[in-house]
Amino acid sequence: MRKSIIVLAVLAGFLVGSVSLFAHHGTGTSYDMHKVVVLKGVVQRFAMANPHSQLYFDVKDDQGNVAHWSAEMRNPRNLEAEGHTRKELMEKFAPGTPITVTGNPSKAGTPVLVFGKAVLADGWCLCNHDGGIGSEAPGVAGGGVE
Repeated sequence: MRKSIIVLAVLAGFLVGSVSLFAHHGTGTSYDMHKVVVLKGVVQRFAMANPHSQLYFDVKDDQGNVAHWSAEMRNPRNLEAEGHTRKELMEKFAPGTPITVTGNPSKAGTPVLVFGKAVLADGWCLCNHDGGIGSEAPGVAGGGVE
C-alpha cells in the first residue's frame, strides 16, 4: 500500500511538472502556425531579454494609420548560440530602421506574431532556423502585408 502511494505521488509530480512545460510553450495555441504574414515597417525598439527577445515595429496601412506590432523572438542565449551578439542585434534593429518581418500572427487578431525572419534594406537577414512560419502561403493582416 505504501509503495502504491509513493508511486502515485511521483506520477502526480511528473504530471504537474509537464503541465507547466506545455503551458509555457503554447506557440501553436496562441499563434496561427498555418498563416504567414509579411509586414514592412520601421523598427521602434528591440529588447534582448529573457525569456524571449522582442522586436517592436510600426506598420502603416494604405490610409497612413500606424499599427504597433511586436514579434516574439528566440531566447537571447539561442540568438547568441547562432553567433549573434547583443551589440550586433541592437545596431541592426536600431530605432528607425526599415524592416520586413515575416511570421505567424496571433490567433486573437492582435498585432503580435511569432518571429520567422527579419530582413533589412541591405539584405541582412535574421532567420529563425528552428521553426515558425507554418505554411508558405502569405496571409493578409492589414497594411504593409505582401
